[in-house]
Amino acid sequence: MRHRRTLSSLLLALILLIGAAPTGRASEGPRVLYESQGSSALLALDGLGEGSVYAAQVELTLSGRYPSASFTPAGETAFSPDCRLTVQGEDTLVTFYITSVSPLNNEHDLPLGTLTLDESFSLPSQAVVTLLDRELKAFPGLQRSTLSTRAATLSAPTGSGSSGGSSVRVRRKVIIRDSDHGRVRTDMGQARSGDTVTLTVEPEEGYLLDKLNVVSVKGREISLFVGEDRFTFRMPDADVEVTATFLPIGKEQESLPFVDVTEEDWFCDPVSYVYRQGMMSGTSETTFSPGLTTSRGMLVTVLYRLEGSPATALPAFPDVALDQYYAGPVAWASSNGIVSGYGGNESGLFGPDNPITREQLATVLYRYAGKKGYKTSQRGDLSGFADLDSLSSYAQEAMSWAVGAGLISGTGGDILAPAETATRAQVATMLMRFCRNVAQLGTGTN
Repeated sequence: MRHRRTLSSLLLALILLIGAAPTGRASEGPRVLYESQGSSALLALDGLGEGSVYAAQVELTLSGRYPSASFTPAGETAFSPDCRLTVQGEDTLVTFYITSVSPLNNEHDLPLGTLTLDESFSLPSQAVVTLLDRELKAFPGLQRSTLSTRAATLSAPTGSGSSGGSSVRVRRKVIIRDSDHGRVRTDMGQARSGDTVTLTVEPEEGYLLDKLNVVSVKGREISLFVGEDRFTFRMPDADVEVTATFLPIGKEQESLPFVDVTEEDWFCDPVSYVYRQGMMSGTSETTFSPGLTTSRGMLVTVLYRLEGSPATALPAFPDVALDQYYAGPVAWASSNGIVSGYGGNESGLFGPDNPITREQLATVLYRYAGKKGYKTSQRGDLSGFADLDSLSSYAQEAMSWAVGAGLISGTGGDILAPAETATRAQVATMLMRFCRNVAQLGTGTN
């Protein structure tokens, strides 16, 4: 069992207990569905009604002590199932948390995942289900309601966790559509749900990639991890179609809508790259503002887009409001160890609107590279920088890596300027170099 006793889980539980009633109302009758498989059980939730449900909590009380239980979440869903185990006396409380960026009741049923114990067990005849709206306010009349479970035949979850439960995953097609002035290759023509598929882009001479899209036959656009001429995505439980368009070299700058970015600017190529790949947008329809600083929340949002904008839990910082664009990205980055609050999480503050410094930028990218399994053993010699003493101790390893990997250089020859804020042009440059110099290396020995 994943013991994720995180602040986000506790915050969700608190909201579930004290949340005010929204104006809308889900229909009565949510049900916990299950299929027993000896020492494991497939679980799902349905009957959420007509109200827009964005989060849910499901509580099951098992008779007996099961401290070694495990949970495999359902894979390739639009929501994020999480689970917490608490042994209480001679019973075991199993609590599922579900959050989503879109209404949960758009689905016929919601697969939670597989609960596995080290022995055969029986599920209780009752569950406690609480539903929440978009503002994470509990629907009236359903809070702490006791609901009967019923047997159901469910599909096995497609998550890749190591714990119990059968896994039936059908191979789906990766369909590459013909393109003018270039082609796209895939490392597998068929893939199972959850598999990582790699696309290699091969422009004709004199051309470069303009756009690359992967869309499931169900109409959902699939997020790509962006590299240079190589892209990866997680296969959904459906066939996908891949389309690409190419532009003549030299025309990408012409397609930029920004009046403050010209071909003569040193940052023209990086800005074109991050804009073309959807990593950064302008500050307006006609400006990129290359000299403006980049906030911590903005940077985390860029990496969140690179990751495919996965579903997240609640933000773990009191200064990260739920209605802000960076709420989900910060929650994702924090839960994956990519960012932390000032002075560690003890202070409780993230500072999403604070300008990010060059050493913070290097540190975040270093941690993200480690999470992705990219090679992070590169080291640069920092001894030649005159202001090395101003480099914070926490950032020394990350900055050495960033220099060694060619992501960052001095601002004035021998000046590293670790505490200076990073401009949007500098961030664009480092992101382009990261995709080219680090992501393209793939996995390796760290």
